[in-house]
Amino acid sequence: MNEERGFFRRALIIYFMFLTIAVIASFRIFLIDTSKREWYLSHEVKTKEYPISAKRGNIYSKNGTLLATSVPVYEIAFDVSAPTETDFNKHLNALCDSLEMMHYGKKKDLRRRFTEARKKGKRYVFIERNISIEELNKVKNFPMFNLGRFKGGLLTEESLKRVHPYGNLGLRVIGYSRPDLPNGYVGIDGAYDEYLKGTEGIEMRRRIAGGTWIPYPSDIEREPVEGDDIITSIDVNIQDVAENALARCMKENGAEQGCVIVMEVQTGMVEAMASLKYDKRTNDYIESYNFAIAGRIEPGSTFKAITMTALLEDNPGLNIDRIIDLGEYGKKAFYGRVMSDSHVINDGHASIRECFEQSSNVAFATLAVEAFDKDPQRFMDLIFKTKINEPLNLDIKGEGVPKFRTPKDKYWAPVDLSRIPIGYALSLCPIHMITYYNAIANNGKMLKPQFVREIRHDKEVIKKAEPIVINERIASEHTIKTLQTLLRGVVQNGTAKALSKCYFTSAGKTGTSHISGNRGYTNSHTASFIGYFPAETPRYTCLVVIQTSGSKYFGAALSLPVFKEVAEKVYATNLSFADDEQQGNGAISQPSYDDVFEAENDSIIPDFKGMNITDAVYAAEKMGWRAVFSGSGRVKNTEPAAGTKLDKGETIKLIMNNK
Repeated sequence: MNEERGFFRRALIIYFMFLTIAVIASFRIFLIDTSKREWYLSHEVKTKEYPISAKRGNIYSKNGTLLATSVPVYEIAFDVSAPTETDFNKHLNALCDSLEMMHYGKKKDLRRRFTEARKKGKRYVFIERNISIEELNKVKNFPMFNLGRFKGGLLTEESLKRVHPYGNLGLRVIGYSRPDLPNGYVGIDGAYDEYLKGTEGIEMRRRIAGGTWIPYPSDIEREPVEGDDIITSIDVNIQDVAENALARCMKENGAEQGCVIVMEVQTGMVEAMASLKYDKRTNDYIESYNFAIAGRIEPGSTFKAITMTALLEDNPGLNIDRIIDLGEYGKKAFYGRVMSDSHVINDGHASIRECFEQSSNVAFATLAVEAFDKDPQRFMDLIFKTKINEPLNLDIKGEGVPKFRTPKDKYWAPVDLSRIPIGYALSLCPIHMITYYNAIANNGKMLKPQFVREIRHDKEVIKKAEPIVINERIASEHTIKTLQTLLRGVVQNGTAKALSKCYFTSAGKTGTSHISGNRGYTNSHTASFIGYFPAETPRYTCLVVIQTSGSKYFGAALSLPVFKEVAEKVYATNLSFADDEQQGNGAISQPSYDDVFEAENDSIIPDFKGMNITDAVYAAEKMGWRAVFSGSGRVKNTEPAAGTKLDKGETIKLIMNNK
């Protein structure tokens, strides 16, 4: 009996123990689901996928010099709840003093923000972004922050910033990729974003006490893949010459905007493209947009080469030595409107050849009206047969669309048949015009302008550009040879005779046109010159377009000198021209691009001036050199100097300005 009572007592005790545990567990569940719910949710183990940015690929010139690269920058913030009350009160003033010295804010504002955030229990107060590793190392030694991450509260986030070692050189062509902006894909950097951006990596992180996220191993992890490198067609030496010559001319003449394009004849590769516009805010010329590809203009007399193409294709037997009646005092009426030349040629009677060389508007209006008065659409069809009216579909964004008036249009007027032949009643971008003239230099083959020669991943070529033919032959061989003769005559005897004194031959055409406004044509002008050199074995085609309201506005006076300066410097510094002359018979000696890149890649020192030491060392080592430095602050100059060739593995010394 006693044993039964003992057994019952023990069972009762066990029963009450389990009942007590069940009651306590139920109460805890109730608390978790009600008053403690938020606390537990905030303290439960959480994980998330954290993206790791891939390093964006570099952009190089055709010579292998670095045009754009990415360097690490940092965003810093303050976890104001991390320090103890004692440390926070002890170091706050000194911390705010240090941050103010770095120009990260005013002391009183910083102190107020940090104090208020701590009272409210906030864990993140933004301080500054886009600071270099050099600046970050200084910040880490500031009072409070030097206590370490968990006691001092300094929060950092690394990202990559795009920098251009050559500063503003070719900045609009090199461009940028800003997906956060409307129309944020500009130039080569924007056009080739898919190649440059690489593949984002993934890192798993879990949250620990204090709200900090730390990495932890996971099967989901993926390393980022660095972006591909772009080898452009840009020659930094030609680009520099083009920009400086254009800027100097525009400043001297008070011009509003202008551009220079230099294109390789046989490939269509654009080796220089400069677009400058006067900016009232800075009182200087800047690349606010790419006028060379986006600025539609009425080309004026440079269009006469296209008109001549149509005339010769319509009548292959056209005698260019035939005499044209240019009217009394160089004036003549067409469809009730009087047209005049800027100067009288040979007392009003001159050959077609002379009229082309001297750029007679009356002559080309006369020829077009004679040939196409009964069928003006044929004139337009012959022009369109060359494909000058079609978009080029450039890789870089922003190309303007060619616009032509035709007899089929609502606003066509008979007088347009006399205006289109001299480059009015239509609009083209400078890039369209140089593409056409390059076709003449290239014996009739029209090539698409290109800006990239190769795409590489590490040293492996994954894509190599080949010439892209737009039109295999814009006109017959007879027409092309005649055009080449006429363009050569402009330099030898006509409006571009100033070029005849150069130590190499060239061919081209001047152009001048009024700029239209809301109420007709204004007193502003577009001055142009488009030509190629050497004339016998063309290597480069060059266009110069300048818009001005000044008194000096003719193409021969304004744009021609810029062409001359660019052509002379290109010719003088390009040894392959001498090879061409030695070989003769129009042969062009040009090493393959692989030879050039392997021989010259990263061999020319860019201008590091103004870069902080970390970024400069990073860029120099990325280009294959060993970097050393003296002093502190930002780069003042280098040894060897910028522009000097330096083999990979050699040492470059960065000299700082100690500021």
